[in-house]
Amino acid sequence: MIKKEKNQPIPADERVPTREKAAFAFGGSMDYFATGMLTTILWMPFFNLGLGMNAAVLGGILMIFRLWDAFTDPFCGNLSDNARTRWGRRRPFMFVAAITTGCLFPLFWYMPGWLGDFGQRALFTMGGSEITGLALCLTILGMVFFASFSCWSMPYYGLQLELTPNYDERTRVAAWMSAVSNIAVLMGGVVLWAVNSDLFADPTTGNPDIVKGVKMVAIPFAGLIIVAGLLPALFVKERFYEKEAAAQESESFISSIKESFQCAPLWMLIGISFFVVFGASIVDGLGFYVNIFKVSGGDMGDAGYIEFLKKTGMVVSALATIPLWTWLAEKWDKKIVVGIMLVAGVVAVFLNYLCLRPDMPYLQIIPAMFISGAVSSVWLILPSMKADVADYDELRTGKRREGSLNAFYSWFIKAALTASAGTIGVIIQFIAKIDPALDVQPEAVVNRLFWAYLIMPGVLLVLPMFFLLIYPLSRKRMAEIRAELELRRGQL
Repeated sequence: MIKKEKNQPIPADERVPTREKAAFAFGGSMDYFATGMLTTILWMPFFNLGLGMNAAVLGGILMIFRLWDAFTDPFCGNLSDNARTRWGRRRPFMFVAAITTGCLFPLFWYMPGWLGDFGQRALFTMGGSEITGLALCLTILGMVFFASFSCWSMPYYGLQLELTPNYDERTRVAAWMSAVSNIAVLMGGVVLWAVNSDLFADPTTGNPDIVKGVKMVAIPFAGLIIVAGLLPALFVKERFYEKEAAAQESESFISSIKESFQCAPLWMLIGISFFVVFGASIVDGLGFYVNIFKVSGGDMGDAGYIEFLKKTGMVVSALATIPLWTWLAEKWDKKIVVGIMLVAGVVAVFLNYLCLRPDMPYLQIIPAMFISGAVSSVWLILPSMKADVADYDELRTGKRREGSLNAFYSWFIKAALTASAGTIGVIIQFIAKIDPALDVQPEAVVNRLFWAYLIMPGVLLVLPMFFLLIYPLSRKRMAEIRAELELRRGQL
């Protein structure tokens, strides 16, 4: 039996080479460039504030995308698990899908101009809101785009779970990913500020033109999506493929879903991640609106700059604390570190009540730095815990099912994003009742927006702690599982 003491050096043959860590980590930024920029950073400002589309309709479209993911993610995860090629199970899918996803990205921002009058035409009414030609075309394009992205992301995140069998090296791989992902988030803040600045001002009015700005950055970001997506496909090896997975029998889609459903520790991670992502997405999605109408008095350029500084504070905080979280995860159990990070997120909500002030607009950077701790838990520690769950699942089922496990987990992350997108749209359209034609909103509207911004995330960031308490895979338990696996099928 393996008796690995805390802080014992990681064996050389269990380390992921630095070049592969770097290539894999940069690949993770493709997720943010493709879907984060689309749905979280640019979607509502571009289509709601820039083109005047109904916020509830836009939220509904995002929900359709995520419901579509409910099918494409498990399908692509199972397809990836069952693939047998000379290049492995994951890399061929990632190579092709990185290119197709990047090519589709600019269409979202250029299509409204191409549709002409059809884009403005009301085709039918749903839930009291008119569905225009643009809304229908965005829905169709988004379904194609997210199917392409699933063909990249499910193999990518499945690959992460098989990079190393080592409990602590898994956290180090995730630390690399987290560092690069935070730099990508900072780029998102820069873009949001830039497209709302004088750099892309309307020559007639002199006001910032977000529609023009987003179109200008869409093509460069398409290139970033392609490059980032290709790096892990080209330079990262599949450790478990030749020694175990290549000889493994294929598993049907239904059987794959059933096996994942029965994996109890996976449900604990799902519960933690669902509520953290739900709460953090509301903070991210509503934050720009709060800054426009509560802090900046309707000035979108000023609000964009504040958001940029806030994201910078979050990134600096996240990057500075990665070595600390990684060291603590190697010293203690991973779940203890996640608990500390979640507490930081709850503290951030209380600080927002005190720090969101028009007279001191930059004070909000302080709670933003605290909430980065909670968000980092999903991208730093939980991916390492997912790899542990894959070992637990192998012990239980006798199969390496990284793609299917990650797809099942990812479905609930997408469900959290779906819930947050719908919630943000409802808050903007029906609770706060923001009128995108008004630069300055009535005080009652601003107050409703502010309280929704505080209360919803505060509740959602408390709930993950209950799932964390019952998560069963400690450092000691993982050492036992690994020993049993290696007795059964040898070292990998």
